[in-house]
Amino acid sequence: MNKISFKILAASVALLLSPALFAQEQEMPSADDMALMEVEVLEEELELDATQIFLADSVLRHNYQALMDEFEKMKSSGMQSTNSYKTVSEKWMQKCKDAFQLFLDEQQYIKYLKHLGEGKEYKKGKDGLYYKKEKKSKK
Repeated sequence: MNKISFKILAASVALLLSPALFAQEQEMPSADDMALMEVEVLEEELELDATQIFLADSVLRHNYQALMDEFEKMKSSGMQSTNSYKTVSEKWMQKCKDAFQLFLDEQQYIKYLKHLGEGKEYKKGKDGLYYKKEKKSKK
């Protein structure tokens, strides 16, 4: 399954869909808190510089807040379909990937995809860099 980012999004969906959890008054982390946790992980995993940390933080804070706002609108309109929430999560995850691709170098972006549980078309070479897997041709 996907790693931290998807877990945060999945937890958000679960919390918004589960009235029992709200009845217990468990506090869901804020969009800022989720972004901060994710940036800390990405800073280490991707070896981000100061500018990249700032940009990642800005993108994640905005997108997580927009995701939570959209979830709240869906919930208040009575929407309960898990597929709808999943579609919205995927939309905002794609917006994160698109934004990150603008400021990460190629190797960092591939590591980011791997972090998300994607990027299966890449493999790590002996030199520690990622390369596209070569397609095996049938003869």
